Amino acid sequence: AGAANWVKAVSAALPMLKINPTSGVDLDNAGNFLQNGAFGVGLVAPLFPPDVVAAKNWDQIQANAEKVIGNVKSAGPYKGKI
Repeated sequence: AGAANWVKAVSAALPMLKINPTSGVDLDNAGNFLQNGAFGVGLVAPLFPPDVVAAKNWDQIQANAEKVIGNVKSAGPYKGKI
């Protein structure tokens, strides 16, 4: 959770920033970033692994999406300023 802790520290020091991390975000930790002050997160490779896309394994991509959505929902509603 080092990167999520970095977001927390920077958000506390510079609350006017809307931090949207992309590097280091995966299916399991997206909610941690949000809980620690990230305005949003971005992830492509963890959601759409090249081998899974090449194999046209759409069920796995759907499972990945469901996993990250559940992780993000568990973070709760955004509490900062929009």
